[in-house]
Amino acid sequence: MKAIKFILKVALACFLCLCLFACDKETEKTSNETSIKGQGEIVTDTEKEPLAKIDILKVGKADCIVIDAGGKVIMIDTAEEENLAQIHAHMQRKGYEKIDMLILTHYDKDHIGGASEIISTYDVKTVVESAFESTNEWYIDYHNAMEEKSITPLKLRNDYSFTYGSCDFRILAPKKDKYSSKEDNNSSLVISMKVGERSFLFCGDAMEIRLAELVSDKIGHYDFVKLPHHGSYLANYGVFLNEVTPKYGAITCSKKNPADEKALELFAQYGMEIYETLNGIIEVTTDGKVITIAQ
Repeated sequence: MKAIKFILKVALACFLCLCLFACDKETEKTSNETSIKGQGEIVTDTEKEPLAKIDILKVGKADCIVIDAGGKVIMIDTAEEENLAQIHAHMQRKGYEKIDMLILTHYDKDHIGGASEIISTYDVKTVVESAFESTNEWYIDYHNAMEEKSITPLKLRNDYSFTYGSCDFRILAPKKDKYSSKEDNNSSLVISMKVGERSFLFCGDAMEIRLAELVSDKIGHYDFVKLPHHGSYLANYGVFLNEVTPKYGAITCSKKNPADEKALELFAQYGMEIYETLNGIIEVTTDGKVITIAQ
């Protein structure tokens, strides 16, 4: 009987040791998988797929921005014809074969020059443009390309909202029915994107009149702004920045056509982190809480 009791005690002790060892391993595993990032945010070593990816391409003094919003692809402007090789290479590298929405902010060559080929090459689901029209050759070319593919553009006179995945978009339409030829940059569509707690604004080539419209609408705070008109200095920039209070700014420019030094000095006064495409593609991702920028 004593021998049996001794054997039972030994077996129980072994079982308890095994349990404690397994618990220690599970605790160690949990400790290894979890880390602290930012202000109390808990994340795992295996990063989750970002809710949005924004690529502002290096295409000289021109605009082409590609956004991946939960698998939906939005392209804002198409730069010039001479930039198409760079745009195609980027689309291939990312594995994008379709464009769910192509937004053309206004009708200058450096924003729509590549539009006809983009529309002809990719499966473009929707094209969005302002209600204004143009007689320039690039506008006519991409409208011909749309006609060949039976695409009817969505022409905006009023703001337009839509949601892709976790990203809420609002395209802000110009307020006037007409701008003078010297002020046609003010006809730019401006795109607002909000992802969780983070917000992004893409300003096309908006100039003083258009900035005043945005301030009048009290559009509020944005974390990240694609700054308008390639870093030109605008007289009411201070009023605009007081309204929007961005932390990050991106400028589409080149070494040949750099941003205005006076504008850069102003952005520095507002404590903004500025990224310029003359230094390369600007890659932005967000999980709705943290914005990560690589260049």
